[in-house]
Amino acid sequence: ALFLRFALFASLANSFVIQPNRRHFISTKLQSVKELAPIDLMCIEDVAELCLSEYGKDECDVDDMIATTNQLDDQDHILHSKVDELDHLLYRLRTETSVHDLSPGSDVVDPANIHLAAKHQLEPMDLMCVENEAELCLSQYGECSLEDNEALVNQLKDQRDILLKEMYHVERLMKDLNQYTSVFARDDDEIDSLMGSIGSSLKMD
Repeated sequence: ALFLRFALFASLANSFVIQPNRRHFISTKLQSVKELAPIDLMCIEDVAELCLSEYGKDECDVDDMIATTNQLDDQDHILHSKVDELDHLLYRLRTETSVHDLSPGSDVVDPANIHLAAKHQLEPMDLMCVENEAELCLSQYGECSLEDNEALVNQLKDQRDILLKEMYHVERLMKDLNQYTSVFARDDDEIDSLMGSIGSSLKMD
């Protein structure tokens, strides 16, 4: 239980840091939430997995699970924003450069079946650098070759697929946590109702 408290505190400390505005569209909600590095998000996911395990259910209380769910929800919003951002860049690279666009529907992926064995997830700052390079290639000052643009498309698509897989995992954990905590919520409602009935009976006596 002590380990869980520490893990939750550490991840909370990393999550709620004001981040400067990004160049692209980010909602007001995301401006007050820090995008976690892959290793930090994995720590939160590990806490969620532990809380959902047979051992962890005895160690985690409802507050722990709710705090973990809230952190996952913040990162899920960021993941959605990043995937949309990368999809937009990919579309522009394929339509505004000489890179041949994929046939309709061939770029649609199932997050549950993405194979990432040969793909390496970049740190947020490194991914931003790749995005900046793509923006430069798309600008009037860009002098990128066809090979440069194709390499950027491949890099961005790999990172988009990795984020989609991560988003699928985060949302699965959130669903499982919500199902578990909702059981306690129903129990609390039943207890409150029972206590109210008892109180009413006592007043009548």
